[in-house]
Amino acid sequence: MTRKATNNDIPVISELYREQFREMAKLIPDFIKEGDQNTAFIENTINDEDSDILVYENDGMIVGFILLQSKTRPDFSFMLPGKYCYIMDILVTENHRGKGFGTALMNAAKKWAKERDCKFINLDVLINNTGAIKLYEKLGFIPKAQEMYCKLNNN
Repeated sequence: MTRKATNNDIPVISELYREQFREMAKLIPDFIKEGDQNTAFIENTINDEDSDILVYENDGMIVGFILLQSKTRPDFSFMLPGKYCYIMDILVTENHRGKGFGTALMNAAKKWAKERDCKFINLDVLINNTGAIKLYEKLGFIPKAQEMYCKLNNN
């Protein structure tokens, strides 16, 4: 079952963020380290009218979350105007993956975005996170850009 998070869910969401940062640190150790998400950030996201955290409960236990933000494209002459939904974070705990919970969270995100008249959903995914990429492609997401970096050897 997917539902909106409340402030009472912050401790569990914080634990899920620890898991997410641990996994991301393995995928891109040059940029991410294990750590904690700022509790005030989680609380502000839950209480902000332009964002939400949705959680997925299985047998009364939160096993995943998705952080959504409603945004408006910048007013640049070359950009098409409009609102969009940005998925900042999504995680399903490792031992609950492959059971449709990620799909349920993404479908809830689509519903959330449509209710706010968003024209599309945007997200970033690590290039070596193949499981997430497969899920997003299955749900109709297509690549839009690729971020690159060059590691410098400074003595």
